[in-house]
Amino acid sequence: MREWLPLADDYLHELLRNEGRGGHTYLRCPTCMANACLTAPGRATIRCRECAPRLLCEVCAVGRHADNPWHRVERWTGRSFEAVSLADLGLVVQLGHADMSVCSNPRPARSDFCVIDVFGQHRVNLLFCGCERAGVSGTPSQQLHRHRLYPATDTEPNTALTYRVLEHYHIQSLQGKMSMFDYYQSLLRLTDNTGTIYLQDRYKVFMRIVSQWRFLKRLKRAGRGHDIGGVNGTSSGELAVSCPACPRPGVNLPKGWDPPLRTDGEYLYQLTIAMDACFRLKRRAVSNEQKDPILGSGWGYFVEDVKYREVLAAYADQEEMSTCTGLSAIDHANTKYHKGYAATGVGAVVCARHEFMLANGVGDMQKGEKYVNMDYVFASSMSHHRSVRKHISYDIACQWSKGLKDRLAEFPEHVRIEVPDDTDYSIPKLHYHSHKQIDHSKHSMNYRPGAGRTDGEGIERRWWWIQPIATSTKMMGPGQRQGVLEDQWGYANWRKYVTIAWTLRDRLRVALREQAEHMELFVALTASLKRKHIKRWTAAVVAWEKDSTLEDPYMLISDGPTESDVRRKLAEEEQAASAAPGYIAQHEVSVLGFITMGLDIEDQQYRLQQDAKKTLPSDLPVLLERRTALRRRIQKFRDLQAVYMPATLPLLSQVPQARTDVEHIESVRLGLPSDVATAHRAVVCSDDVIKLELRLREAQCRDSLQDVRNKLHTLDHLYKYKRANVRNQGPNTRAQAELAQQRVRRDRAAARYRRARQARLNLEGPGAWELEFQILHDEDVRGVGDDEPQSVLQGHRQSASSGVGEGRKKMSWIWNASDKSGDQAHVESLRIEWLKARARALRWQEETELLPEEMRRVLAAMESEESHWETCAAQVRTDVSEEVQEGLTAYALDQARIFRAMRDTFVSVCYKQVVAAGGGKDEEWRSGSTLITLPPAILPHDVQQPVDESDLHIP
Repeated sequence: MREWLPLADDYLHELLRNEGRGGHTYLRCPTCMANACLTAPGRATIRCRECAPRLLCEVCAVGRHADNPWHRVERWTGRSFEAVSLADLGLVVQLGHADMSVCSNPRPARSDFCVIDVFGQHRVNLLFCGCERAGVSGTPSQQLHRHRLYPATDTEPNTALTYRVLEHYHIQSLQGKMSMFDYYQSLLRLTDNTGTIYLQDRYKVFMRIVSQWRFLKRLKRAGRGHDIGGVNGTSSGELAVSCPACPRPGVNLPKGWDPPLRTDGEYLYQLTIAMDACFRLKRRAVSNEQKDPILGSGWGYFVEDVKYREVLAAYADQEEMSTCTGLSAIDHANTKYHKGYAATGVGAVVCARHEFMLANGVGDMQKGEKYVNMDYVFASSMSHHRSVRKHISYDIACQWSKGLKDRLAEFPEHVRIEVPDDTDYSIPKLHYHSHKQIDHSKHSMNYRPGAGRTDGEGIERRWWWIQPIATSTKMMGPGQRQGVLEDQWGYANWRKYVTIAWTLRDRLRVALREQAEHMELFVALTASLKRKHIKRWTAAVVAWEKDSTLEDPYMLISDGPTESDVRRKLAEEEQAASAAPGYIAQHEVSVLGFITMGLDIEDQQYRLQQDAKKTLPSDLPVLLERRTALRRRIQKFRDLQAVYMPATLPLLSQVPQARTDVEHIESVRLGLPSDVATAHRAVVCSDDVIKLELRLREAQCRDSLQDVRNKLHTLDHLYKYKRANVRNQGPNTRAQAELAQQRVRRDRAAARYRRARQARLNLEGPGAWELEFQILHDEDVRGVGDDEPQSVLQGHRQSASSGVGEGRKKMSWIWNASDKSGDQAHVESLRIEWLKARARALRWQEETELLPEEMRRVLAAMESEESHWETCAAQVRTDVSEEVQEGLTAYALDQARIFRAMRDTFVSVCYKQVVAAGGGKDEEWRSGSTLITLPPAILPHDVQQPVDESDLHIP
């Protein structure tokens, strides 16, 4: 740009030069002179803005544009150019005579007939054929189509769009997400950008024709024109572009792929799907299906509308689904405002590994994410994949999977499917850490056999891709909206289809490298551990992989009792002691009640301290009442202290911070045993009281730390929900309020842990217990997904895409805490690390096996498509004209050629990489029109394993 800037004047002068005649200053038409016209050459005054910039006479300009009637021309007045239309110059477009013969009975169209092309809006002189050839030429609408003009109506059309402008807008809307309104306005601005020329309003016509064009293109590409059943014979989901890499019986699966018994390699033929709801794709309650009908309902990605609504009507009162963390507050806050919306979003199913939208895998949501919506969408999409084994990924799979079989059994027969008991249900990797960890490893894609390196987040990427059109589709009618979304997803699937060769090749390249690296690391770690541990751990994890109801081997679950368990146990002990002969109660409140009152007062003091910092003047009366109530409670505690710790009172009287006659009662020291100096504790406190507080503090540490984890889960879930679904000021305000409340609860739990830990340290002193209950710094209070402690201190959250993977995270110690101590804690930590290393190695190994199989399936699917279109080309339809039959054959042969070329390209892109993985020997790699012959790949040497493969259980 710096080099160009000095040339700006020259470029500007050239632009201005072209506003005049430039070098074309001749007076006579050069075409007339070149053709040696019998008459005198005309004056050169007409210039076309789309053709070469030479000037012609009016007669030659009209003659040259007989085949280009949609060009814009201008007339030289002597000093400047002025816009003029070809119709004004006398151009007439005659329809119905392909051989350019003269029509003996032309029928003129209306004088204001409008044609819209990529160059703008045009008024044209149009003649329909009305002579003896009218029967061959067809109706007026057919004559327009045969001139590549799409009529606005079938009877007496007065507006038409060129096929070129429809193709141009179609690709602009798909690739650039341009709205119809913006595109139409741009055409008007091309025609006139000054507002001085009257332009006909054809926007509604434009919208209607575009909707029809989208629908017809989908039918054409699905081969419905070649089927004798025609448009009405279209079956459910037939217009959807299917994933070539997913298993499809009868299309791309080998013989014997479905053994009667489960085998270790059956995941190679497993369909992995991902489900989710998107609340951005709303639709206002505008228009209706009478005014805006759905074209081909249920033929593509959406479920069949009427049957879907019939099922929904029976579940009108069903509540929304909840997550295992109980985080539904923000969902309810944003979905309860559903009035005025016909749809609050969509639920969808995609293939998780390749991110193709599945046929009949989308349905509108009416209010939140209900079971019936997602169940129906799932069942509808899986009705096309009944025989293959399935692995289902859903961000609330842990809850949704419960009772799924019973719910599906109540559906109508056309969507009633069987779900085997051994179906795997997983949570997407980025959503996994928003759930409780206990007993959830069975839902982790990192640990489930056969998952490979699937992350389950592909559907989120589909939502990101479609979101630019969410604003425009929100105000559309039901038919228009479904047509636009169907078209967008069809285009997205096709682009995935076109680029799948490079996608799979790059994935396999990475998988081979990572598999070798992780296997080497795993083998090295195994060699450093005792063989007896390896065998025991392997046996446990293999058993769990076969039966996930067994104890979760990946979790370090605390064996210690909770605070409620300790309180119950202490109460039972007190009850047993009070029943002993000779027992005399010191007070109506037991010693357990005394200590627990002190712990509760501590929590109350902390809350009051935090609230006092942000109290407004108008809230002071409430604050004073709370202080008064707290003061009375502390005074009652002092009375009990005189009974159970009488020697403490003289000490407290010497400490100013323990006085109760102060304004800020929330800062008063209570004088629990842990608050007394070690030198005086044994004198002023009995051993029973000290031991009782110690047991409660230990449980309090455990409960508070778990509460911190839970609140971090909550925050992580809410952050992701807000980022994905919350828009506009009102919902954002509610979401921010909920986040702020959860942060307060997180900080409260962290403060409670710190108090409990310090109290235990005062009572017991340093020890092995500190391995589990470490010092909790501010940077430690972060979720599993927050891999940068410094970003937590600075108050920044990383985006979901910027975090590191599971194998590279700097995890906070709170997620590894265990109440084990000493050597046992070390062994348990190694066990977890070994299991994770094993899982990583196995998942990468599965990926290196899955990808070559998927490549083979892609080739088989392309070959099937090529064969299908060749069959279509060979068919002869007796119910259509010769011209239509010729078009059917030409289109089918072109489609067959495209799939043959795509198959050859796939082989040339992927063959070398698949050979490096030990594949490329299947027949599909040999059946292309061009076979790529490559030298054998040099595979990495096998790593020497220190233990038997049976010990590691690596397939």
